[in-house]
Amino acid sequence: MTPEEFLERIKEKFEVDARISENKMPHPRKRVWINVDRAKFKELMKFIKETDPKAQFSIIIGEDRGDYLSAEYHLELFYEQEPSLSVIVATACPKDDPKIPSLGDVFPSSVSYERENKEFLGIEFEGIPDPRRLFLPDDFPEGIYPLRRDDKGIKPEMVKNAGHPYRLGGAKK
Repeated sequence: MTPEEFLERIKEKFEVDARISENKMPHPRKRVWINVDRAKFKELMKFIKETDPKAQFSIIIGEDRGDYLSAEYHLELFYEQEPSLSVIVATACPKDDPKIPSLGDVFPSSVSYERENKEFLGIEFEGIPDPRRLFLPDDFPEGIYPLRRDDKGIKPEMVKNAGHPYRLGGAKK
């Protein structure tokens, strides 16, 4: 399936904002970028998996975008043909209702990335099969998220050097 055919199927079924971009370096191939409302997110991701049962999940890039939190899911489709298709599916949630459906049942390898985004941004992944913390210690305060830019973010007095050769705020003198 060509990127154009794939994009047309997605647009037809889900009425989403989507486009194709061409990446010149380092791996020349086309990428499909899809923005989808969180209400249609899981249905779209299931459709992608049905379209290519061998689709590979890669990573979730979460971000505090000011008024809302976003999550970009990076996938690789049709990798048995040359060139494969890179697909990025972005969804978002408001900070006062930071919930996105978990994809643990669709792409099991997404669970560790969902756990990471929960810890660091406060996105709740509804239906996540393993909600335990992944990186932060168990005694880390609830409701504080190190990558948030608002009042739920980490406080300056919580930052520790942890033995890094550079001091916070500049190089060692």
